Parts: sequence; C-alpha cells; structure tokens
Amino acid sequence: MSFPTQHITKLTLAITKTIVMSVVFVFGVLIGVLNILSKQIEDKVNANTRGTSVESKIHPKNTQGQRENLR
Repeated sequence: MSFPTQHITKLTLAITKTIVMSVVFVFGVLIGVLNILSKQIEDKVNANTRGTSVESKIHPKNTQGQRENLR
C-alpha cells in the first residue's frame, strides 16, 4: 500500500510550518528578554541629584568689600 502524495505534501507543510513558527517564537522571546535586560542595565538618572556648577550657587549679599579686593 502506498501513501498518497497529497498526504505527504500536507504533512511536509505542517512540519515546515511548525518549525518556522517555533523559530519565530524563540527569536521573539529572546528579543524581548534582551530588551528587558538592556533597560535594567542602563544608568538611571537620579532626579534628586543636586547641581554643583558655579552658576547654580547663590552668592552671599554682604560681600562688597571682598569683591572690591578681588579687582
């Protein structure tokens, strides 16, 4: 008894579809995991960090004598 060609074609297509879908699924999961890991590794900006630049410092008001000595 021979196996009909139509059944062999359907079986081959089903196996191919299963393999392709498995590869796509695994690839999608890996991309998602890598995306989550990369977001956790990134340096987080702390909004409570104080600026230490010269422009951000408040100068005292009673320093007229010292300013004149610097000139």
